[in-house]
Amino acid sequence: MSDRELKKALQKAFPAPEPVRKRAFLRSLPPAPVSYLRFLLGQAGYIRKSAWAASVAVFALALAVGRLAPKDAVWATAALTPFAAVVLVTEGGRPALYGMEELERTARFGPKCAKMSHMCALGFTHLFMLVLLAPLGPVSLGRTGVYLLTPYLLTALFGNILLRRVRAPMGVYAAGAAAVLVAGLSLALHTGLNAYAQVNFRWWPPVLFLAASLTAWEYRGTFKRTEELSWN
Repeated sequence: MSDRELKKALQKAFPAPEPVRKRAFLRSLPPAPVSYLRFLLGQAGYIRKSAWAASVAVFALALAVGRLAPKDAVWATAALTPFAAVVLVTEGGRPALYGMEELERTARFGPKCAKMSHMCALGFTHLFMLVLLAPLGPVSLGRTGVYLLTPYLLTALFGNILLRRVRAPMGVYAAGAAAVLVAGLSLALHTGLNAYAQVNFRWWPPVLFLAASLTAWEYRGTFKRTEELSWN
């Protein structure tokens, strides 16, 4: 008798009983643990392709400006970084735009975790792009980093405030208007006050520190106000 025939004979002689409350037992099991890296990579797949495309487009435009006009690379790139920041802000407000906030609160990973993972994925991508753009300018890497991060953080700050206070979809347009305003301010500082000159650099680090502090405080409050329901 072959193994297959023996197996069939045993199943026929000793039939297995029907499972009792199988579904209830499976529902009682805790969900499989997910590592931080796996969770981050999984959530990155839910970011809109248009958000990735817009980030790459801003980076490509800044790279082209840096190559074609290296003397103007710093202020021109600084004027473009707000548009990368507004991609980060509006991606975080997408559930409110499509009316999916209540549904997200009942998911295993609530809106707080999802929004934070999306911001981390886009934020680290933008930071990597800014690092690649920093050597294009005629000034030191440290100064270029300060020039690029300051308008980026200001846009993230003002954009999130407007997105939180203005009802969707107008909040998205308000965040976009904040990016245009910060970009225009960057251009005005260059043409009117020569703010990117070395003699005026002493004013930039305090502004960057203030922008970073207020941005951290704003997003901390946003995450704290985000209510989550237990996943069942």
